[in-house]
Amino acid sequence: MDIAIVLSSGVVAGIIAGLVTLRTSERKIAIENITKQREVWRDKIRTKSLGVTNAIENKALSELCELYTGFSHLLNPEDMEDFAILSLLWNFKSGRLDEESHLEFIERVSLLLKHDWERAKREAKPWFFFTKEPKRMEYNNFSNKRSTANKQRQSDA
Repeated sequence: MDIAIVLSSGVVAGIIAGLVTLRTSERKIAIENITKQREVWRDKIRTKSLGVTNAIENKALSELCELYTGFSHLLNPEDMEDFAILSLLWNFKSGRLDEESHLEFIERVSLLLKHDWERAKREAKPWFFFTKEPKRMEYNNFSNKRSTANKQRQSDA
């Protein structure tokens, strides 16, 4: 065997192994950082959602103004589903505090959190297990909607 062939094969194998290791470590770092930041984001959304419920129950309009601002910094106003959440909050801070809208707010935030969780799970998988990007369910297509009328019927039963 020619020594030049052996050496060049070793060099090529070393370069390929180095590139694979580099790619693997970069992906691991990116997944860890993105996953942690998404977890923090989801926690902020949950905390602010509870704050909205408390503010609605206490009819604290000034607190709802602060929560609207906080949500507007966390959500994408270009996304129609996110914009709908912001619109509900805008109505709440304007004094329209009906229970039906509050239920819609809760369900919309739940769908948002579920979608983000599915995206995080997908991104944490190895690239060869990737499926297509999870599609966010539109609220209009959400079949498990609650309403104050349904809630009343269930409590009467």
